[in-house]
Amino acid sequence: MIPATACLRYQPIERTSGLTQETFHQRFLTGLGKPAILTDAMASWPALAHWSFELFKARYGSDGVTPRTWLGPGGTKFVRFMKLKDYIGYLDVPEGPAPGLWLDKETLHPSPGPAEASEYPLYLAWNVFAVHPELLDDVEISPNFVEDLLPLLPQAFRRIMDGATRYFIAGVMIGPKNSQIGLHYDFLDSHAYLAQVVGRKRCVLFSPADSTALYNGKVNVDAPDWEKFPLLKNATAHECTLEPGELLFIPSRWWHHAVCLEKSITVNYNFFNRVNMAGYMTHLLRELPALVEGIAQLSEERAALGIQWTSRGFDLPDSDKL
Repeated sequence: MIPATACLRYQPIERTSGLTQETFHQRFLTGLGKPAILTDAMASWPALAHWSFELFKARYGSDGVTPRTWLGPGGTKFVRFMKLKDYIGYLDVPEGPAPGLWLDKETLHPSPGPAEASEYPLYLAWNVFAVHPELLDDVEISPNFVEDLLPLLPQAFRRIMDGATRYFIAGVMIGPKNSQIGLHYDFLDSHAYLAQVVGRKRCVLFSPADSTALYNGKVNVDAPDWEKFPLLKNATAHECTLEPGELLFIPSRWWHHAVCLEKSITVNYNFFNRVNMAGYMTHLLRELPALVEGIAQLSEERAALGIQWTSRGFDLPDSDKL
């Protein structure tokens, strides 16, 4: 039996600055890697001075967005459609009724939504740079403190990845106080960062070595059920409060959980380098049907990449394929 006084072991995430790429690699990317907070990585970002909820509402308020919520850790995800201006209004009163309508997360058709109210406010992961690329002038997406090979891929191919798969490489996350993303690790074995622009965010990370103790992300990091998840006592939680102007680097396959301590704007970016390139490409091949479908639909990107072939699909009998 786990004692009632059981608690997670916490370790603060190191803050650092002024590192060369090779020094960063040696300190934070050897072995399984370890997270770090870069206090100077955003120093030149105009977004720190310019971005606000009022700016987004004025410029992009008519955009349709799909914030999400979950029923408990590792539980069912629910998607709601609304205008950005309405979502920004919701940030101040997340305990009240939300505007918009529920969507089926697979078909994006209207649906009844959750049978019970979620304890977590709606949280928005917004693929904004794809539709408003002018915002890229306010950030420096590719980090200069760590090797990033993603910019070596043709821009047209990166647009296909953003438009055809269920992932997007860079985006903006917005949420009210107490909104959160449950425990998970990121797609395609990618490294990631969270760059905090407005508000504060509490982040808790776990090494891939602790994966067994995390029960596939079903544990509630903030209120663990020790009887149901006894192995969690063996894990070490790496914790920080991310302040505006700070960037949290998350190595490949590191589990992470983030909670907004106040309404928040965060830039996220996923990428690969020499450390995780093999895993990234292997997982990208598993997304090949979606990529091929995207290539078929995005004519400008097809032309830019010089693609002349067509695909008859992945579900045909072998005898019918060309």
